[in-house]
Amino acid sequence: MGTSKVKVTGINHVVLHVTDLDRSRTFYMEALGFDDRGSVPGMKASFLRCGMQGLDLFEMADCDVHGGEEMNHLALNADVADVDLLVAGLSEAGIESLEITPRNSVFISDPDGHRIEMLPISATERDHERQSARAFGTVANS
Repeated sequence: MGTSKVKVTGINHVVLHVTDLDRSRTFYMEALGFDDRGSVPGMKASFLRCGMQGLDLFEMADCDVHGGEEMNHLALNADVADVDLLVAGLSEAGIESLEITPRNSVFISDPDGHRIEMLPISATERDHERQSARAFGTVANS
């Protein structure tokens, strides 16, 4: 592990520019289960939370939001056992699964085209096992 003057302990929040704040807020809260953590009067923004991380949505109706072009994707852990249950749950919420990866994760898009990777518990646990093994030098980086 490298030596750093500052130790980052986690990601606090991610900001996405959206064209329709209400539509995006509904997508993240109702379809994906994010919690509302408030707004600022006079600001076209919504501040959401998923676990300990924040997702801030800023409405930019008068400009191109670059859905997914400036950021490759956002990866989210999902509280389902496997990829089949994840795909079924997304379908029930009216969300199309765009790609199922060899890692058994699923890619979807939000209403503005931001790519989101959804990882079921089985894939998330596998990632944690790999990271632990790397930390102890027992697995090559992949």
